[in-house]
Amino acid sequence: MPIEFRLPAHLTQDTAITHVVPSRYRKLRLPIHDTAAAFVSGKWGVLLKQQVHVAESFYAELYIEPTADLSITVVVSQPVIIMQAIVTGNTRMIHPGSHIQLQAGKMGLQYLSPDVEYTIKLTAGQTFRSIYFQTPVTLLDELADTYQQLKEMLRAINTDSSFSTHLPYIRLSASVRMEIEKMKNCPLTGQARTQYYNNRISDVVISYLDNMHRITLQDSRLILLHEKEIDEFIESVDRCPEEPVNVEQRAHALGLTERALENAFKLKLGSTVKIYVLQQRVEKAKQLLVATMHTITDIALEVGYSDPSYFIRIFKQTEGVTPGRYRSDHSAAI
Repeated sequence: MPIEFRLPAHLTQDTAITHVVPSRYRKLRLPIHDTAAAFVSGKWGVLLKQQVHVAESFYAELYIEPTADLSITVVVSQPVIIMQAIVTGNTRMIHPGSHIQLQAGKMGLQYLSPDVEYTIKLTAGQTFRSIYFQTPVTLLDELADTYQQLKEMLRAINTDSSFSTHLPYIRLSASVRMEIEKMKNCPLTGQARTQYYNNRISDVVISYLDNMHRITLQDSRLILLHEKEIDEFIESVDRCPEEPVNVEQRAHALGLTERALENAFKLKLGSTVKIYVLQQRVEKAKQLLVATMHTITDIALEVGYSDPSYFIRIFKQTEGVTPGRYRSDHSAAI
């Protein structure tokens, strides 16, 4: 299979692997014939990865139940464009110079390069389940003239084979969930099975692209109508990320619904308001950690968190280390 999910090397000594899905997790078992499953467990938690060839593609599911903070590396053996659907868990997929926000109930189209390592960071107790299937390039080429964003994505990939990009993650609709369930429960064999999977994959991809295109058009109009106000909103967050942000009140002041403002904000910056505020708070905290000797508690308050333990958890989830460790690692700059 071209896609792999790897644990950190230091955890492999505390790991047991079986290719049989335990009865406790039988509801997660893929019923597709020839599915390759690996159930990996240790003191750090459990990981279940399942993959199977379907038609000219592959279908994979990843389930992680960590009892400790965990980083999973995603690598591919060849360039691949995948459709990713997040069933449970909110996190980020990080790669050099950028990241992708992964939220439960969302799906998106993403290019993965064999020259890039991608990391999914999870915190203890945060269950994560995601579905992946390969989208045939021939299908995407046929659809590119209809969907401008897809066309631009394919052009960027063809220009730089190590380029890492994705199209917007949008709501995982009921119709797409139904198509995915059909894929997992196909009783056909032989050429009939191949044709069936090709049709299901095509239906999911077209449904996603059509919904993404429609949402993008609506949000583009919103940005044009309220660009000045949205820019002022972003500048206020950049200036004072510690200030509480009430999206509903801000949207009402602009004559928009909360959802409309969130969509317009996300299209402009690629992030929700909540995530962007969190990122800006962490950036300010990093500056204070390096430039001052304020206590962690004081810094937490300065960036908008009254609970220092919550601030520490947020900081570690974002940066991979605690604030104290970040300060010691950058102490030479003080």
